[in-house]
Amino acid sequence: MKIINKQLRETADINASRGSALGEFLKLVISAVVLLVALFFITGFLVDTIVTRISFETEARLFKALPLPAATPQSAGLSDYDSRMKKIRKILDTLKKNDIVPPLPFHLVLITQKDPNAFAFPGGSIGITTGLLDVLTDDIAIAFVLGHELGHFKNRDHLRGMGRAIGFSVLTAAIFGSSIGADSFGGILKMVIQRRYSQECEKKADRFGLKLVHSVYGTVNGTQRLFEILRDRNKIRRWAYMLATHPSPEERIRDMEVYAKKLAEP
Repeated sequence: MKIINKQLRETADINASRGSALGEFLKLVISAVVLLVALFFITGFLVDTIVTRISFETEARLFKALPLPAATPQSAGLSDYDSRMKKIRKILDTLKKNDIVPPLPFHLVLITQKDPNAFAFPGGSIGITTGLLDVLTDDIAIAFVLGHELGHFKNRDHLRGMGRAIGFSVLTAAIFGSSIGADSFGGILKMVIQRRYSQECEKKADRFGLKLVHSVYGTVNGTQRLFEILRDRNKIRRWAYMLATHPSPEERIRDMEVYAKKLAEP
Protein backbone atom coordinates (compact mmCIF):
# COMPACT_ATOMS: atom_id res chain seq x y z
CA MET A 1 0.00 0.00 0.00
CA LYS A 2 1.32 3.34 -1.02
CA ILE A 3 0.70 6.21 1.35
CA ILE A 4 0.45 9.68 -0.18
CA ASN A 5 0.94 12.60 2.12
CA LYS A 6 -1.24 15.57 1.18
CA GLN A 7 0.29 18.95 1.50
CA LEU A 8 -1.21 21.13 4.20
CA ARG A 9 -1.73 23.84 1.62
CA GLU A 10 -4.01 21.61 -0.48
CA THR A 11 -6.15 20.65 2.53
CA ALA A 12 -6.49 24.26 3.57
CA ASP A 13 -7.62 25.22 0.08
CA ILE A 14 -10.41 22.61 0.15
CA ASN A 15 -11.79 23.89 3.48
CA ALA A 16 -11.55 27.46 2.30
CA SER A 17 -13.55 26.57 -0.79
CA ARG A 18 -16.30 25.00 1.29
CA GLY A 19 -16.35 27.96 3.63
CA SER A 20 -16.54 30.34 0.71
CA ALA A 21 -19.50 28.44 -0.78
CA LEU A 22 -21.37 28.56 2.54
CA GLY A 23 -20.64 32.24 2.88
CA GLU A 24 -21.93 32.95 -0.61
CA PHE A 25 -25.10 30.98 0.11
CA LEU A 26 -25.74 32.95 3.32
CA LYS A 27 -25.17 36.20 1.46
CA LEU A 28 -27.67 35.09 -1.17
CA VAL A 29 -30.28 34.22 1.46
CA ILE A 30 -29.80 37.50 3.33
CA SER A 31 -29.98 39.47 0.08
CA ALA A 32 -33.24 37.72 -0.87
CA VAL A 33 -34.74 38.45 2.56
CA VAL A 34 -33.75 42.12 2.44
CA LEU A 35 -35.06 42.47 -1.12
CA LEU A 36 -38.42 40.85 -0.36
CA VAL A 37 -38.91 42.96 2.77
CA ALA A 38 -38.00 46.09 0.83
CA LEU A 39 -40.44 45.16 -1.95
CA PHE A 40 -43.20 44.63 0.59
CA PHE A 41 -42.68 48.06 2.15
CA ILE A 42 -42.44 49.72 -1.26
CA THR A 43 -45.68 48.01 -2.28
CA GLY A 44 -47.29 49.08 0.98
CA PHE A 45 -46.28 52.70 0.51
CA LEU A 46 -47.69 52.79 -3.03
CA VAL A 47 -50.92 51.02 -2.03
CA ASP A 48 -51.46 53.25 1.01
CA THR A 49 -50.99 56.33 -1.16
CA ILE A 50 -53.64 55.08 -3.58
CA VAL A 51 -56.10 53.88 -0.92
CA THR A 52 -56.08 57.22 0.91
CA ARG A 53 -57.33 58.80 -2.31
CA ILE A 54 -60.33 56.45 -2.51
CA SER A 55 -63.27 57.93 -0.64
CA PHE A 56 -65.68 55.76 1.33
CA GLU A 57 -68.41 56.78 -1.11
CA THR A 58 -66.32 55.52 -4.02
CA GLU A 59 -65.60 52.27 -2.19
CA ALA A 60 -69.30 51.68 -1.56
CA ARG A 61 -70.07 52.33 -5.22
CA LEU A 62 -67.27 50.09 -6.53
CA PHE A 63 -68.26 47.10 -4.40
CA LYS A 64 -72.02 47.57 -4.39
CA ALA A 65 -72.59 44.50 -6.54
CA LEU A 66 -70.09 42.29 -4.70
CA PRO A 67 -71.60 38.77 -4.49
CA LEU A 68 -71.74 37.51 -0.91
CA PRO A 69 -72.45 34.00 0.47
CA ALA A 70 -75.65 35.00 2.26
CA ALA A 71 -77.74 32.38 4.04
CA THR A 72 -81.51 32.16 4.35
CA PRO A 73 -83.33 31.49 7.63
CA GLN A 74 -84.18 28.01 6.33
CA SER A 75 -80.63 27.07 5.36
CA ALA A 76 -79.29 28.57 8.57
CA GLY A 77 -81.62 26.43 10.64
CA LEU A 78 -82.37 29.21 13.10
CA SER A 79 -85.92 29.27 14.44
CA ASP A 80 -85.40 32.66 16.09
CA TYR A 81 -83.49 34.12 13.14
CA ASP A 82 -85.51 37.32 12.90
CA SER A 83 -85.27 38.24 16.57
CA ARG A 84 -81.55 37.50 16.79
CA MET A 85 -80.70 39.41 13.62
CA LYS A 86 -82.88 42.29 14.78
CA LYS A 87 -80.87 42.45 18.00
CA ILE A 88 -77.55 42.51 16.14
CA ARG A 89 -78.77 45.13 13.67
CA LYS A 90 -79.82 47.31 16.60
CA ILE A 91 -76.32 47.02 18.12
CA LEU A 92 -74.74 47.87 14.76
CA ASP A 93 -77.02 50.90 14.37
CA THR A 94 -75.94 52.10 17.82
CA LEU A 95 -72.24 51.68 17.05
CA LYS A 96 -72.22 53.33 13.64
CA LYS A 97 -73.60 56.57 15.11
CA ASN A 98 -70.23 57.14 16.76
CA ASP A 99 -68.00 59.70 15.05
CA ILE A 100 -65.01 57.35 14.68
CA VAL A 101 -67.00 54.94 12.48
CA PRO A 102 -66.53 55.62 8.73
CA PRO A 103 -69.53 56.73 6.62
CA LEU A 104 -70.31 53.51 4.76
CA PRO A 105 -73.73 51.92 4.10
CA PHE A 106 -73.20 49.05 6.53
CA HIS A 107 -75.43 46.01 6.42
CA LEU A 108 -75.30 42.51 7.88
CA VAL A 109 -75.05 39.25 5.98
CA LEU A 110 -75.64 35.88 7.64
CA ILE A 111 -73.28 33.10 6.57
CA THR A 112 -73.93 29.41 7.22
CA GLN A 113 -70.78 28.28 9.02
CA LYS A 114 -70.37 26.36 12.25
CA ASP A 115 -67.27 28.25 13.38
CA PRO A 116 -68.01 31.51 15.25
CA ASN A 117 -66.62 34.26 13.06
CA ALA A 118 -67.27 37.58 11.37
CA PHE A 119 -65.93 39.16 8.19
CA ALA A 120 -65.61 42.63 6.67
CA PHE A 121 -66.35 42.78 2.94
CA PRO A 122 -65.37 45.81 0.82
CA GLY A 123 -68.18 48.31 0.48
CA GLY A 124 -69.68 48.00 3.96
CA SER A 125 -70.99 44.45 4.29
CA ILE A 126 -70.36 42.62 7.55
CA GLY A 127 -70.72 38.86 7.48
CA ILE A 128 -71.55 36.98 10.66
CA THR A 129 -71.72 33.21 10.87
CA THR A 130 -74.49 31.10 12.31
CA GLY A 131 -71.84 29.71 14.66
CA LEU A 132 -71.34 33.21 16.07
CA LEU A 133 -75.06 33.53 16.78
CA ASP A 134 -74.90 30.21 18.62
CA VAL A 135 -72.20 31.28 21.10
CA LEU A 136 -72.61 35.04 21.62
CA THR A 137 -75.71 36.48 23.28
CA ASP A 138 -74.32 39.35 25.37
CA ASP A 139 -74.61 42.82 23.83
CA ILE A 140 -71.04 43.85 24.74
CA ALA A 141 -69.52 40.72 23.22
CA ILE A 142 -71.52 41.19 20.02
CA ALA A 143 -70.72 44.91 19.94
CA PHE A 144 -66.99 44.19 20.13
CA VAL A 145 -67.13 41.73 17.23
CA LEU A 146 -69.00 44.27 15.12
CA GLY A 147 -66.64 47.02 16.31
CA HIS A 148 -63.67 44.93 15.25
CA GLU A 149 -65.08 44.64 11.72
CA LEU A 150 -65.83 48.36 11.68
CA GLY A 151 -62.18 48.85 12.57
CA HIS A 152 -61.18 47.01 9.39
CA PHE A 153 -63.31 49.45 7.39
CA LYS A 154 -61.87 52.43 9.25
CA ASN A 155 -58.31 51.28 8.55
CA ARG A 156 -59.21 50.24 4.97
CA ASP A 157 -57.62 46.86 5.68
CA HIS A 158 -59.50 45.00 2.94
CA LEU A 159 -58.40 47.48 0.27
CA ARG A 160 -54.84 47.66 1.60
CA GLY A 161 -54.64 43.88 1.87
CA MET A 162 -55.85 43.28 -1.68
CA GLY A 163 -53.54 45.96 -3.03
CA ARG A 164 -50.53 44.60 -1.18
CA ALA A 165 -51.20 41.02 -2.26
CA ILE A 166 -51.56 41.94 -5.93
CA GLY A 167 -48.73 44.48 -6.01
CA PHE A 168 -46.31 42.27 -4.07
CA SER A 169 -47.01 39.31 -6.34
CA VAL A 170 -46.47 41.42 -9.47
CA LEU A 171 -43.17 42.85 -8.20
CA THR A 172 -41.79 39.52 -7.00
CA ALA A 173 -42.78 37.84 -10.26
CA ALA A 174 -41.09 40.59 -12.25
CA ILE A 175 -37.85 40.27 -10.28
CA PHE A 176 -37.69 36.58 -9.40
CA GLY A 177 -39.73 35.27 -12.30
CA SER A 178 -43.00 33.35 -12.27
CA SER A 179 -41.16 30.28 -10.97
CA ILE A 180 -41.33 31.49 -7.36
CA GLY A 181 -43.77 29.03 -5.81
CA ALA A 182 -45.50 28.69 -2.47
CA ASP A 183 -43.18 25.82 -1.50
CA SER A 184 -39.97 27.68 -2.40
CA PHE A 185 -37.89 29.70 0.03
CA GLY A 186 -39.05 32.95 -1.56
CA GLY A 187 -42.67 31.81 -1.51
CA ILE A 188 -42.54 30.85 2.16
CA LEU A 189 -40.81 34.11 3.11
CA LYS A 190 -43.37 36.04 1.10
CA MET A 191 -46.21 34.28 2.94
CA VAL A 192 -44.63 34.95 6.35
CA ILE A 193 -44.27 38.68 5.59
CA GLN A 194 -47.88 38.94 4.41
CA ARG A 195 -49.19 36.97 7.39
CA ARG A 196 -47.34 39.19 9.87
CA TYR A 197 -48.91 42.23 8.26
CA SER A 198 -52.33 40.59 8.48
CA GLN A 199 -51.84 39.89 12.18
CA GLU A 200 -50.97 43.52 12.84
CA CYS A 201 -54.17 44.55 11.06
CA GLU A 202 -56.16 42.24 13.32
CA LYS A 203 -54.60 43.72 16.45
CA LYS A 204 -55.38 47.26 15.29
CA ALA A 205 -58.98 46.25 14.57
CA ASP A 206 -59.22 44.74 18.07
CA ARG A 207 -58.10 48.03 19.59
CA PHE A 208 -60.55 49.98 17.47
CA GLY A 209 -63.35 47.66 18.59
CA LEU A 210 -62.39 48.13 22.24
CA LYS A 211 -62.22 51.90 21.88
CA LEU A 212 -65.60 52.00 20.15
CA VAL A 213 -67.32 49.78 22.72
CA HIS A 214 -65.79 51.76 25.58
CA SER A 215 -66.97 55.01 24.00
CA VAL A 216 -70.53 53.76 23.40
CA TYR A 217 -71.14 51.54 26.43
CA GLY A 218 -68.67 52.97 28.95
CA THR A 219 -67.14 49.53 29.64
CA VAL A 220 -65.16 46.78 27.91
CA ASN A 221 -66.19 43.97 30.27
CA GLY A 222 -67.22 40.99 28.15
CA THR A 223 -65.43 42.04 24.97
CA GLN A 224 -63.04 39.08 25.23
CA ARG A 225 -65.79 36.48 25.21
CA LEU A 226 -65.29 35.30 21.62
CA PHE A 227 -61.52 34.89 22.07
CA GLU A 228 -62.06 32.99 25.31
CA ILE A 229 -64.30 30.56 23.41
CA LEU A 230 -61.73 30.24 20.62
CA ARG A 231 -58.95 29.74 23.16
CA ASP A 232 -60.83 26.89 24.84
CA ARG A 233 -61.45 25.26 21.45
CA ASN A 234 -57.97 25.96 20.14
CA LYS A 235 -56.03 22.92 18.97
CA ILE A 236 -53.34 24.82 17.08
CA ARG A 237 -49.85 24.96 18.58
CA ARG A 238 -48.61 28.45 19.36
CA TRP A 239 -45.64 28.28 17.00
CA ALA A 240 -48.03 27.57 14.09
CA TYR A 241 -49.52 31.06 14.45
CA MET A 242 -46.36 32.39 12.84
CA LEU A 243 -47.96 31.35 9.54
CA ALA A 244 -51.54 32.26 10.50
CA THR A 245 -53.48 35.31 9.31
CA HIS A 246 -54.68 36.00 12.87
CA PRO A 247 -52.79 36.13 16.19
CA SER A 248 -53.52 33.39 18.70
CA PRO A 249 -56.55 33.95 20.97
CA GLU A 250 -54.21 34.12 23.98
CA GLU A 251 -52.13 36.86 22.38
CA ARG A 252 -55.21 38.85 21.42
CA ILE A 253 -56.61 38.63 24.94
CA ARG A 254 -53.32 39.86 26.42
CA ASP A 255 -53.13 42.73 23.94
CA MET A 256 -56.73 43.72 24.69
CA GLU A 257 -56.10 43.69 28.43
CA VAL A 258 -53.18 46.08 28.00
CA TYR A 259 -55.17 48.42 25.77
CA ALA A 260 -58.21 48.27 28.07
CA LYS A 261 -56.06 49.60 30.91
CA LYS A 262 -55.05 52.56 28.74
CA LEU A 263 -58.69 53.28 27.97
CA ALA A 264 -59.50 53.26 31.68
CA GLU A 265 -56.84 55.88 32.41
CA PRO A 266 -58.26 59.37 33.17
